[in-house]
Amino acid sequence: MPETDAGEDDNGSEDAHRSDLGGPAIETALELVAIVAVAENGVIGVDGEMPWHIPEDLAHFQRETTGHPVIMGRVTYESIVAGLGEPLPDRTSIVLTSRPFETPENVLVVGGIDEAVRAAERADRERHDGSGRAYVAGGASVYEQLLPAVDRLVVTEVGRAPEGDAFFPEIDPAVWREVARDERESVTFLEYERIGSKA
Repeated sequence: MPETDAGEDDNGSEDAHRSDLGGPAIETALELVAIVAVAENGVIGVDGEMPWHIPEDLAHFQRETTGHPVIMGRVTYESIVAGLGEPLPDRTSIVLTSRPFETPENVLVVGGIDEAVRAAERADRERHDGSGRAYVAGGASVYEQLLPAVDRLVVTEVGRAPEGDAFFPEIDPAVWREVARDERESVTFLEYERIGSKA
């Protein structure tokens, strides 16, 4: 699951809405779902890449996100293109970056968090089935900025503790309730729902 980087472009623009720093949570009718593979020590990436390759997790990411908008930073996007040879198929990739670049039709470039959510709303209505759901796929700063607006977490726990430079925030049991667990040989798939209203 390629949602692991912490490159500078995953911050979006400097004036991107930071709802975790005292502002109100981003208002949207979409269900926002953060999807992440995380190691025992919280690591999600190193040098813009995942420190593992687990086909079972990649298949899980594909099943979850296909047919929905996916918000990510530029380093995550570039990692996906490098791995697949193309952007995510059957999804609209919404790429947060302060440096616009030319993209294919199913990729939208935005400069801030609020703009990313609005682009996801439009893509859900116009390009997908109108399910009312969009995914947040990293990297670290994109998760940090959007987590206050997220409704659900889809987490792959990886039973390793690699070195890394990108981390996912600790999941606070006062904020998130585990609602599903599927233990496999190499990973554990978990789902969490937010307890109460968003910040």
